[in-house]
Amino acid sequence: MNAVRPIQSRILDSEYRALPAMNISLLKELRRSPLHFRHAMTHSKSSAAMALGTAAHCATLEPERFAHDFVVWDRRTDSGRAAPRTGKAWEAFVAEAGARTVLTADEYGLTVEMAAAVRTDAVAAKYLEHGEPEVSMTWTLDGRPCKGRVDWMTVMDDGPVIVGLKTARDCRPFVFGSAAARLGYHLQWAWYFDGYVASTGKTPRMVEIVVESDAPHAVVVYDIPPDVIDQGRDEYQELLRQLAICERDNVWPGPAETELVLSLPSWVYGSEDDINDLELEMTP
Repeated sequence: MNAVRPIQSRILDSEYRALPAMNISLLKELRRSPLHFRHAMTHSKSSAAMALGTAAHCATLEPERFAHDFVVWDRRTDSGRAAPRTGKAWEAFVAEAGARTVLTADEYGLTVEMAAAVRTDAVAAKYLEHGEPEVSMTWTLDGRPCKGRVDWMTVMDDGPVIVGLKTARDCRPFVFGSAAARLGYHLQWAWYFDGYVASTGKTPRMVEIVVESDAPHAVVVYDIPPDVIDQGRDEYQELLRQLAICERDNVWPGPAETELVLSLPSWVYGSEDDINDLELEMTP
């Protein structure tokens, strides 16, 4: 892996997206199937949860930009409920907002609460006291241009630290660990780790701050160990090998190319102990 340009902070999101290079969010689509990967190349995903997560990132890491780039729709009906985002009043509000992102009053309040929870958490705050947000990196991997955009970059104990920020319904270790594996966060951590090494020649420490999206917005800070990075690297490298074959043959199959026999998850059938207990209950 060779660095092709230095890392950069605060470049526009549109400028980053325009860089012709592979990113881990796109590559992870290959976990589902090459067909989904090819579709994702030209179709961006969006959801209410993703929008709220973006707002929380900005409010926590770039509060000055949050105040500039987001605007609140706080209109109310006569009954006191939030006014619907339809009609002429809404259209005029959106036109006036321009490029700014519109949040409801509830979304805005939730975003500010999450940002405050992170900033006032003693463990998380020490990583965010100094640093740079939205740091973009570019490098090459086996001749393929790659890019990554990390949430926060800082230095502690004279060493670089890459800090991520995630929102989650439950930040407890056994729950978040399962979600991280399912969503491929370990691939993301490995991708950013290797990208930073390629771009700077230095080895970073990886940290993830996780804040719960529901009150009281508990916060947990996770240090990402080498074995998790190694597992993520093995998986993203395998995806790159699979991608190379798809590109070579120009074949992009879906999740299955043949007829399959459906199987149900084991929990449907219950454990052997459950079955034995049931047999005892049925014995006269």
